[in-house]
Amino acid sequence: MDRKKFIAAVGSSIIGLHGYTKNVWNGSPENVAKAADFRNDTRIPHPISAANKFHQLAMTRLPRKYWECMGVLGEETRNSLSETSKKRGLQYHLLCQSIAGLTNRAVEAGKSDVGVWLMDHANRVSYQKGLAALARAKAKPLGKQSGIDLVTKFYNDANGAKLNVNDLFDGYVLTDVVNNPESNIVASVASHIFNSIIVDIRDREFFESAGYSLKYDARNKSTVDAWREFKERCRNNALVVMPVQTGEMRDFAIAHGLFVLNVNKQYANPDSGQNLTILEEVLQWLDPEAPIFGWESKVGEKVFVNRASLTGHPWIPCDWAYNLPLMSIQHLPNAAKGLVKEGHPKAIDFNKKKNFVAYYLSDGDNVQWMLNNYNPEYFNNVDCQEMKMGLGMAVYPLAMLAPIQLEHLIACQPANTTVVESLGGGYIYVDTFAKDTDDRVAKLKKHAENLAVVMKQRGVKILGLMAQNLNSPAALEGFNVFAKANDQLEGIVAIQYSPYAGGKGKILWATNGNGVDIPIITAKYSLWNKGSINKNNEGTPAFVANRLKAEEGEESFSLISVHAWSKFKDCGITADELEENHGGNLNGASAAKLCKKHLNDTFETVSVHELIWRVRATYRPEQTAQLLNKIY
Repeated sequence: MDRKKFIAAVGSSIIGLHGYTKNVWNGSPENVAKAADFRNDTRIPHPISAANKFHQLAMTRLPRKYWECMGVLGEETRNSLSETSKKRGLQYHLLCQSIAGLTNRAVEAGKSDVGVWLMDHANRVSYQKGLAALARAKAKPLGKQSGIDLVTKFYNDANGAKLNVNDLFDGYVLTDVVNNPESNIVASVASHIFNSIIVDIRDREFFESAGYSLKYDARNKSTVDAWREFKERCRNNALVVMPVQTGEMRDFAIAHGLFVLNVNKQYANPDSGQNLTILEEVLQWLDPEAPIFGWESKVGEKVFVNRASLTGHPWIPCDWAYNLPLMSIQHLPNAAKGLVKEGHPKAIDFNKKKNFVAYYLSDGDNVQWMLNNYNPEYFNNVDCQEMKMGLGMAVYPLAMLAPIQLEHLIACQPANTTVVESLGGGYIYVDTFAKDTDDRVAKLKKHAENLAVVMKQRGVKILGLMAQNLNSPAALEGFNVFAKANDQLEGIVAIQYSPYAGGKGKILWATNGNGVDIPIITAKYSLWNKGSINKNNEGTPAFVANRLKAEEGEESFSLISVHAWSKFKDCGITADELEENHGGNLNGASAAKLCKKHLNDTFETVSVHELIWRVRATYRPEQTAQLLNKIY
């Protein structure tokens, strides 16, 4: 089918679209305006029902009241080892995390009505939204207290409601975080096993004078010891991986009774020794598809993320996330709200021929980013709308862990942008996922089906995936599994680890359960600040633009991955392909805009959504015409 026949076929009937009359689709301004008027209100989200099980950990019971625990979030010294005050440093951070974890666990178990929220001094919008959600659910704030006060003071009951939390704890677990970094990890597990707060040797005398007794001594224990002693007493439906010398994510691990593991035995120092043998054992011990939460510092992702992927466990990067137990409590039946914005395919002028370029922001699987600075620095970037950015987002994990923040992000989505679910319900490699198990395809299928439910609930039609080798048969097998699991999927964008642009723009195809071909568009180039070099299809905006111009023809389709953490300088139209790497602060959509400035008029910036439909119309015209008339 040639282009004219395709356009005529698409336009043969658009009756039923807001009552539009029959027209021949010709890409005219009138028809473009009509189709562009289509909005989310006509789409019905996939319902949340009792049959739709949620596949991440979440609280289900709301506290009637909650304390705000001060002095942790936003404190630069929260993980410091050199503080002497009982209300500062890693020692205090671990204490507060254990208080929150144990208290919120008691709420979930029905033993208490009083929760604990770790107060955010940076006033991040996501956590403000979480507190506002608690207020809407009629949970009452009791005021701001330090962790020391919460576990040592006595609070009188008010109106028959119990306010004390200190009698929820059986004693304390002892650490020596200065001399034995792994005692931190051991105590994070022992805390929920012995129902005891975490106290460091620095503060031991104070807590014993307050009446607390030692329940477990972790001072000389290692992570290996914790695994040997406690694995039978931990839940294996998830795992937390965090570095030593941090306190983050301990409330989550304690609240859910999880094992905690560090890869490096010393913070950010792989040469100190690693717990990879134990990691292998833990991965085999976990339930199938059990997610892994957190991250490790200064370790290649192939070392630990790929180990998880091989055994069929999605990784949820969230090492700097806070209050996830109470943030997740809003994830209840019928709690899903908001559908992502999307363009209407019939608003596309398929008569036009250009070198079409779409930009896709990387690293959207990062939950901590979504909770911290994603919204102000990337999502609401002033250039986002102009560049029609493809915005990678952790839709699936956020739907369970922080649905209020997901709702907020969806409401703030800039016009003309495309929300892309990244990277397949957590960080996985589509070609290695469950490869080391007996039933890779069955496990991948189950994971893909779970993901499809959440994507449909939020109206997300584009999936972002990553592979170790995009050109492998295993990658194509994985793409087909995801395509067959979701009959509303419109396209896949794919990057490689690493380089992200390892696919070199190749367009692959998968087939969904209805026999419809789904395009997989690989990144042709990546905007990535590599300092003194440009290589492997990755580099500065000038470097990428020059290579696009060298390839330009009458029509082409290019997906550009924008490395989220790279920053560039606006040097104007420069012949120096490395100059933009030095001294700049432009990232995300602003980095994409620099690339656009270097291109000529034969190029046109389109959304990821539009790029996918243009590829479908060009390479599968008959099928695409039928599909557009059937669905839209």
